[in-house]
Amino acid sequence: MNRGRCSYHFPVTAAWFITATELSEVGHEAREVAWERTPLGPPETWPMSLRHAVEMCWSTRFPVMLVWGPDLTLIYNDGYRDILGEVKHRAGALGAPAGEVWAELWDQVGPLFDQVLQTGEPTWTEDMVLDFDRSGFVEEGVFTFSYSPLKDDEGNIAGLLDISAETTQQVRAARRLAILDELHVATGAHVESVEALGTAVVKVLDPSVDVARAAFYVRTDSRLDLLTETSACTQPDVERDLVSDAVRTGQAGVSGATVVTPLHGGRQGVVGVLVLEASPRMPLDDEYLRFLSVVGATVGSGLRNTLAQREVVAALRERANRLEREAARERATSLALQQAVLSTPPEPDHLRLAVRYQPAADDLKIGGDWYDAFVTRDGATVLVIGDVVGHDLYAAVTMSQIRGLVRAIAYDHDGTPADVLRRVDDAVQGLSLGVDALSTVIVARIEQASDEQEGRTLRWSAAGHPPPVVVRADGEVEMLWRRNDLPLGLGSGRPRTDHTVEITPGDTFMLYTDGLVEQRQAGLPERLEELTHALAGSHERDLEHLADAVLARMVPTAADDDIAIIAVRAEAERGATAAATAAPAPADDDVEVECRLDAEMASVATARHWVRARAVERGAPAGTLAAVELATSELVTNAVRHAVSTRTVALRFRGEGETIRVEVRDRDTAGPQPRSGRAGLPGGHGLHIVERVSRAWGWHPTAGGGKVVWATFGW
Repeated sequence: MNRGRCSYHFPVTAAWFITATELSEVGHEAREVAWERTPLGPPETWPMSLRHAVEMCWSTRFPVMLVWGPDLTLIYNDGYRDILGEVKHRAGALGAPAGEVWAELWDQVGPLFDQVLQTGEPTWTEDMVLDFDRSGFVEEGVFTFSYSPLKDDEGNIAGLLDISAETTQQVRAARRLAILDELHVATGAHVESVEALGTAVVKVLDPSVDVARAAFYVRTDSRLDLLTETSACTQPDVERDLVSDAVRTGQAGVSGATVVTPLHGGRQGVVGVLVLEASPRMPLDDEYLRFLSVVGATVGSGLRNTLAQREVVAALRERANRLEREAARERATSLALQQAVLSTPPEPDHLRLAVRYQPAADDLKIGGDWYDAFVTRDGATVLVIGDVVGHDLYAAVTMSQIRGLVRAIAYDHDGTPADVLRRVDDAVQGLSLGVDALSTVIVARIEQASDEQEGRTLRWSAAGHPPPVVVRADGEVEMLWRRNDLPLGLGSGRPRTDHTVEITPGDTFMLYTDGLVEQRQAGLPERLEELTHALAGSHERDLEHLADAVLARMVPTAADDDIAIIAVRAEAERGATAAATAAPAPADDDVEVECRLDAEMASVATARHWVRARAVERGAPAGTLAAVELATSELVTNAVRHAVSTRTVALRFRGEGETIRVEVRDRDTAGPQPRSGRAGLPGGHGLHIVERVSRAWGWHPTAGGGKVVWATFGW
């Protein structure tokens, strides 16, 4: 090049050229080019079409380049100079043939030039990767550009116009993010060993143009050995020294174009080293070194997770080798612990309760929503529903604190629900629970009925919570819109208001958290209206079916938020519904006893208590007791609900050593049909619960008609 520059040529004096180049640094340099020595000739002779193109080129800051004439003489502006690079610019690219300036790229871009010059049709190229020398070394560049034809004064194609945008940084950033994503996936998927992780990491980095070389070293006894690499090291001794320094100091290091990251394994110290070499086709700037450091940190984090998960896998394998008896006991104990967190409601006289809890996600066992129900010292039944802000671990901890405060104060205090909430407000402030204790709550108290009373007074107070709802015995649904006070946790001394409603036999009073009625796609008024429709006609359902139906109608898919429900139905007084027909034998003998029950839902609690007492007499441990009680509740519930031809249900308990067998016999011949339960409901629904807590279960028809459903347990 340099053919256009001459120390003894006369500067350009053409008035139009001086004006066109006035605002451009490259334009000023163009005045010193010996244009008369190029195929274009002096600017005074340039055709008007070329002049207009040149004026446009030097009047914009957007990168523009044009070529003209048989040699495709190059003209460009300030913006295009940055794309071209100082090396080519200082070498005399201005006024030189494009084929010489872009000699290393001509195999790629030359055909595009020919296409435009021969057909007159413009081109469009997006994010083309070009390797060329613009800073003293061959480096990667990425460009989006369009070539358009330029015509002379006679209308013939005489050159082309190139409008370009460099997208190197955007493409490179997206590519590097993709590499980091792949590393996250690879380090999470290969948990079986450090060696497997290292192999996966190097496999991901091998095709990357942003990493010239990757090597993974692992600790073997007291030394570090090379596990795998993308290519051979050109200076193995130097690399060994860098690796040794990283192990000794425990710190990442940078040496020239090499980044060395020690991989820590917690108590094990440095268990590996990742070596990364930068590509010579990219500027070794701070941004590039930061990327390589982030790669090392990502692999280090993945390694720590791998080691932690290896411990988990080892623990799981050890657990799998335990006796089946221990595994069964652990499953039953886990189930009992979950039930303890979401407590089983009491069974007060003339009241039936049903509760439900559904978490916001499968892996969230409990969050900020809760329910509670208990009988106070003076015989009143207290219902509580609440929602602490959030549904994470902190919300669960805060929920347990607030739940404990409400339960303790309400049990020990014979005041109204408003009095209880005022005292909880004082306790929250006095115990400095802070803003984390912000929660909405309803406390309801059902006074114990006297012998002369048919109905009961239900008194409640609301602290920022959604309104309760009553389903009357005749099917009428009433949303109890009353004054709603401020939530708990906003300070003591807040006014609290009591409200009352009379409930008579057959009436159902329901409390719920906002997860049941709040939805992104619908407003709260519409959802509350939908709730009243869902409850319409529910007076004819038993309370357990009502709770299931409301959840299925209001939240047919995965819930966005936790949901808690507690419902209470007033009932008329009635006598006992079951009696044992055989006394239990001593715990050290084999026994077989039977209990006959009326085929109604009230018999479920009787069956549960009866079979638990028999199991206690057998010396069953706590985990087995919980499993036997839960399975019996499910078997009797199924018999009562689905065996329509049965008036009575027979419950048989058999004990032999450390084995218990529970049988439920009815007159219906249809076999049980397992169905999936709703995740998160305490006590469970569906025969899958029986399968989970028992050693085995099954059924068989009886000779005289009917069937027996059985389950066995052991310890």
